[in-house]
Amino acid sequence: MKNKKITVGILFGGQSAEHDVSLNSTHALYTHLDKEKFSPILIYIDRGGLWRIMAEDAFLKKDFSPTPGYSFLPWQMDIVKRFDADIYFPMLHGPNGEDGRIQALLELAGKPYVGANSFASGLAMDKVASKLLFKNAGLNVGAFLFFETNDYPQIRETIAGKLTYPLFIKPSAMGSSVGISKVSREEQLKAALDLAFRYDRKVLVEKALDMREIEVSVMGNDGIKISRPGELVPHNEFYDYKDKYIDGKTTFYLPAHLDAETEEKVRQAAGKAYKALFLNGMARVDIFIEKQTGIIYINEINTIPGFTEISMFPKLWTLEGISFTQLVTGLIDYGFAYYRETNNFSVDLQG
Repeated sequence: MKNKKITVGILFGGQSAEHDVSLNSTHALYTHLDKEKFSPILIYIDRGGLWRIMAEDAFLKKDFSPTPGYSFLPWQMDIVKRFDADIYFPMLHGPNGEDGRIQALLELAGKPYVGANSFASGLAMDKVASKLLFKNAGLNVGAFLFFETNDYPQIRETIAGKLTYPLFIKPSAMGSSVGISKVSREEQLKAALDLAFRYDRKVLVEKALDMREIEVSVMGNDGIKISRPGELVPHNEFYDYKDKYIDGKTTFYLPAHLDAETEEKVRQAAGKAYKALFLNGMARVDIFIEKQTGIIYINEINTIPGFTEISMFPKLWTLEGISFTQLVTGLIDYGFAYYRETNNFSVDLQG
């Protein structure tokens, strides 16, 4: 008698600006899911926030034509069984997916899932909060300011007193380079701020460094695995959304061209950054190496990194001899293990 397959509810799409990125990542995840062990349930969240079960043939044909949709899963009791799975795999990039909200929903439902818990996801998504925690852990971060109100005269004055151009202007809680601008002079500042504030109420202003862009994949719970670093050399001024997902002209070096000592320092910094945000499951750590000084800076961490065949996160694991299918299976195992660990705590019901 064959063992019963584990059902994996793949949550994808979503309401963020990274909706289309999620579709591409999910296609790769579905393709590399070990169908001998796992049975996928494709749960598509449309741009309006409705949840829909996708038939596999329609998904493969990229047919997302409207079918009956439902609001939050727990509140539609008559259809809960249709969405029920043994474990969930959120492949939702950006807000409402990577920021801890979907993770909190699954925690309230008492369901295991893949990836960082709700608290750590929120910390990693918030570039300001994560930079403060990196600094607290003794890691280097570039000079930065943040603003919560788009008061241009006040922002301009503050920047003039504390930072020098060029600068990067970023929404605090957004990924895939959405809403990011490089500003070389003050005349470009207002347009960049207006763009960033379209995506978030908190905006980060960073001093641009003359640096090499390094990425490291990390996975695990208490014990973690750290990949060898990879390096990307952007075709444009920086690795923006257009180059990531449309043009694809960036050059990648796998592994990065680093001497053994620097590579080890980068890996140690990546592991320390992962621990600084209390992460579990998986993440891609983005690191800068300043060209003139060799100083290693932590830029940010993505808890649901790009997951396509050409994405850095899975490609870096191939350097460690871990195939895409083995990676997916391992991440599911980490999800079950974390669920078991965190549900073994006792609850004192006496007031």
